[in-house]
Amino acid sequence: MATREDIVQVLELTVREGKRTTSLFAEGEWDAKRDSGWTPRQVYSHLAATAKIVPQLGAGLANASEDTDIAAGMDINAMNARAVAQMEGMEPGQIMQAFETNYAELIDYVKNLPEEQLQAKRRFLSDSVPVSDILASSIGLHGIHHVYEAFSRFGG
Repeated sequence: MATREDIVQVLELTVREGKRTTSLFAEGEWDAKRDSGWTPRQVYSHLAATAKIVPQLGAGLANASEDTDIAAGMDINAMNARAVAQMEGMEPGQIMQAFETNYAELIDYVKNLPEEQLQAKRRFLSDSVPVSDILASSIGLHGIHHVYEAFSRFGG
């Protein structure tokens, strides 16, 4: 089971590496498509939106039964498309500010989440696992994946 510290560390790493790697972007790179089909602008818009929504979904996660997949009925692709569309017209500095702010709020949320909620087993596109593992994997590793995807300039 992932610990609270594990989750906070991976979220902090996401922010730190996001800031580091985007600071190395060449002119026009924010709008250069990557192998995933997304531009860095779209990736960071997606990450900012995801970080914003997780605390809002927290009550649903906490109140769901162990056998209910809280993602059931959600059109995650449509949610992603709407979130990206709302932000991708912003300047890169504005997107990064939203990314940093929303991750800071997410980190605070994780730090203040009651231990019993972190240990409770829930389903989110998975079998029933501790909420801490959902946060560490579906949010933490997800963020790291996208940060490196946005930085990847070459086919892989």
